[in-house]
Amino acid sequence: MVQGLRAHWRLGAIFVVFSIGLLILHAVLGTPDGNSYKFNLPWFEGFNAAFWGGDLYPRYLSNLWFGLGAADFYFYGPLPFWMAALLGPVSCPGCSTSAMFSVAGAWMIILSGVFFFLFARRYFATAYAGFGAMVYMVLPFHYFMDWYDRQTIGEVAAMMVLPLLALATSKLIEDRKGGVLFALSFAAIALSHLPTTLIVIHLLAALVTWSVLTRSPTWRDRAEMMVRFAAWGALGTALSAIYWLPALALLDSVSPDMLYTEFYDASKWLLLDGQPELTEQISNAIKACLLVVVVTALCAWWVLRQRPETPSTLMLWIVGPSLFTAFLMTVFSYPIWEMWILNRIQFPWRTLTVADLSIALSAIVVARYLVETRGTILAQRARLLAAVCATALVFAYIPQVERTAETIEHSLARGGDFDPVAVPEYVPPLLLEPALERFRARISEQTPNEARYVIFFDEMRRTREQAFERLQQDAPGAVFSVQQHDRSRLQVTLSAPARVRLPIAVWPYWRARLADGTDLPLISDPETGLFSVDLPAGRSDIAFRVIETGPQKLGSGLSLIALLILLAHALSNAYGLHGGRKKPLATSLA
Repeated sequence: MVQGLRAHWRLGAIFVVFSIGLLILHAVLGTPDGNSYKFNLPWFEGFNAAFWGGDLYPRYLSNLWFGLGAADFYFYGPLPFWMAALLGPVSCPGCSTSAMFSVAGAWMIILSGVFFFLFARRYFATAYAGFGAMVYMVLPFHYFMDWYDRQTIGEVAAMMVLPLLALATSKLIEDRKGGVLFALSFAAIALSHLPTTLIVIHLLAALVTWSVLTRSPTWRDRAEMMVRFAAWGALGTALSAIYWLPALALLDSVSPDMLYTEFYDASKWLLLDGQPELTEQISNAIKACLLVVVVTALCAWWVLRQRPETPSTLMLWIVGPSLFTAFLMTVFSYPIWEMWILNRIQFPWRTLTVADLSIALSAIVVARYLVETRGTILAQRARLLAAVCATALVFAYIPQVERTAETIEHSLARGGDFDPVAVPEYVPPLLLEPALERFRARISEQTPNEARYVIFFDEMRRTREQAFERLQQDAPGAVFSVQQHDRSRLQVTLSAPARVRLPIAVWPYWRARLADGTDLPLISDPETGLFSVDLPAGRSDIAFRVIETGPQKLGSGLSLIALLILLAHALSNAYGLHGGRKKPLATSLA
């Protein structure tokens, strides 16, 4: 591969120039004002500060909700924010929060191209793999819809790693190697975005089952392949348990039911159902993206069926994700979205995350066919196929133009400013209800979605202001300070014993301790959703902290065990301690 890169230094130079240009563009424009802009920047600000303050995995951030704090990173994937905390400040030192986060996003796009190149190089020459990598980086859904329109950083990170998972899957099927890469890449996707992980699990189940039934000649070989994938998949699942286990186990402590509205009902987004579109802009965009998937996959399939030497896994990665996405985005899959766990991903068009692999591979196939048939009787046919694919791709970019320009314009107008808010569904129920009651009194059916967010954020700001007002009413002169991202301190002097209401949301994992080491009971106030404490007369100094939960401990233990297994496996390979098998199981990255 290194020799191939040297021979194609122009390709490398183009990729480097393109990458530098992308980094500069992101630094100048900052984070676009997409749907999740309002969450990503306060998340990153708090996560980055806590990370460089010494907590490598901060879950509770005190800066959120205007200083009330929130437990959002018990539930949102940490990998994109780890990358942002590492790459943002290094690549853009002294930049604003918006610029640093945007530069980190550029790195994820660049790395997605690098990883896709490694995957495509398995099937294609270096030049074609490089072409496909740059196509993958800037596809309408991958870059424009996910980065600019939706600002879904978790999906961007998952799509960065997805080509490595595809490469490992191909190796496990064809070479019985690549297990370590499979476990690591699966864990990385799980640490990025749980909805994408759920999609990937179903796609892999379909692809592996097809491979087992069509490639393995005996039931023993079929069983061995299934066990191989199950074992490495279980290891990847355990590696990421540090995140997903607490995220799922602690959902009852927050308010996930806020998402279950018509907008988040997966069955309402299915195409060809004859129902009115929920949102015309999104609907037009996803229809255009699906058209690209179908057209490019059909063209690539037509070309490859004339080449009997085509690797079966290449055809699998072109046809499989495209069929998977087309089926799940249309009304034919309605029973699945009504009755199966996939409805938890909310939007069927999220399956486009895996379809972009198919588009980029198909683009390579058509481009290679165009070059190889030049000067032959097949040249006109090749030009027609290329023109059809290019037209479909241009058609998919058109709905993105206005929305992309809008997000950039709004971002520049904001100047990188943002409110320290968080996601409503991660607010503890007792704290949420009073704010939600006031919010409902201020909206109507005609209130736009974005205006609803603004109103709700205003009510949460009011909740925070009222919390500090009550503290001063109960204990005049009290000083409440944040010591760390998940630790606070109250210093107060009372003339008589009193119950003091605190600016701390009722969440079962807060603990209080007096300066003398005595644990202090926290009392829930159902009217405000905040804690109170009973204090004696005189001076009191109380420390508050978020404790490590049981699911955290269990998840961390599983991840540690999985990591030790991988290290032991690597050492056994390095020192030849595999028992001299002539036909080793999936044990190598090579």
